[in-house]
Amino acid sequence: MCEACFRIRFQTYCIDNGFEDPASRPDGLERDEFDSHSVHSILTHNATGDAIGTVRLVLPDQDGWRRALPIQRVASALVTDRTAPFPIMRTAEISRFSIVKSFRNYVPDRGFEARLSSDEWRKILIHLPLGLIKSCVEMSAREEMSHWAAVMEPALLRLLTRLGIHFNPLGSLVEHHGRRQPCWTDVGTMLDRVHAERPDVWNVITDGGELWPQSGNGTFENLARHRESTTKPSRQGGVDEFRPVP
Repeated sequence: MCEACFRIRFQTYCIDNGFEDPASRPDGLERDEFDSHSVHSILTHNATGDAIGTVRLVLPDQDGWRRALPIQRVASALVTDRTAPFPIMRTAEISRFSIVKSFRNYVPDRGFEARLSSDEWRKILIHLPLGLIKSCVEMSAREEMSHWAAVMEPALLRLLTRLGIHFNPLGSLVEHHGRRQPCWTDVGTMLDRVHAERPDVWNVITDGGELWPQSGNGTFENLARHRESTTKPSRQGGVDEFRPVP
């Protein structure tokens, strides 16, 4: 399953956008040193079964050993134990947030999708990132991560903001595969705000509160109590499957 994630990343990072040199990855898999301490998710199109997106959460430790987050390479002075506005050892970084370009040209020809108008189908495409955000919520709950860091395209941040998902900027824009904004958020507080602003989005990305209950005060302890009877999976190499969100 991880290989499918790496193939999507090769398509989006090496072929679609040219961020990485495809010749340096002759096996068609885009991987790096952060994958050893990451958990991964894949986004699957329900109608065709095609894998169309992926995201990973880079974790701050691996089997008890502290590991760096990618954001510390591009905003090193802002992300130290002393300067970071979030608890580093409870912070996972959203990374390799990818949806293949070819899916944007997909023409539905079966099932309920074929009955949608072009405007309705366009709205589904716009909301595809919610499937990846949902996977980040579930993986964070499983890994007991209370905060997210990220280095995101401003356009993606604007889209997420319209959906009620707010990140806090961390410093100025940086050059990293184009202009990117280092940012962070407290997951519980962010989800409480989503619940207040966009309850429809909150229902999707928390699975109606099953993945991360609405706490009213954003405390991570409420989540821990909610999930205290669940079994925690292995951190490295784990993959969750999610469907695109209509």
